Amino acid sequence: MKKFIYLMAPIMVSCLSLSFVSCATSKSSTTLSKGASLSDYKYIVFGNANEGDADMADVLLMVQNELSGKLKALSREEAQPLIEQGVKVLSPTINVKSEKWDDGQTFITINFHDYVTRQLVAVVKSGGATPLNPIGQNPAFMGIKKELKKAFK
Repeated sequence: MKKFIYLMAPIMVSCLSLSFVSCATSKSSTTLSKGASLSDYKYIVFGNANEGDADMADVLLMVQNELSGKLKALSREEAQPLIEQGVKVLSPTINVKSEKWDDGQTFITINFHDYVTRQLVAVVKSGGATPLNPIGQNPAFMGIKKELKKAFK
């Protein structure tokens, strides 16, 4: 009987882990302004227009890091000479919200504005929930990563 328990325990733990992962759901989308393409932009300037739940600051930082991997992050001073040369620069507003009372829903929205004209170029959204959401496996963040990969191909 002990052998049976020792053999079945790892299988049961694996099945339980898979059930938590399979419960993770996310919805994500990207909406572009007519005629806009995010691939026209190679640089990004982060401002202080990020908002959301204070306890979601880690997710906000992960989103900023993901964006810095897609576009070269510049300071305002570094961006100015490039702008004068006609180079297109993006400025994002990142919003991260969590609804703890609704099965741990997390929502991430990134509004991309043209740095010079301040016109809205694109909106990238993702939301998701996981029961007993394990740290580092936020479905909303995974959805944003997927959308950014498509948008900045």
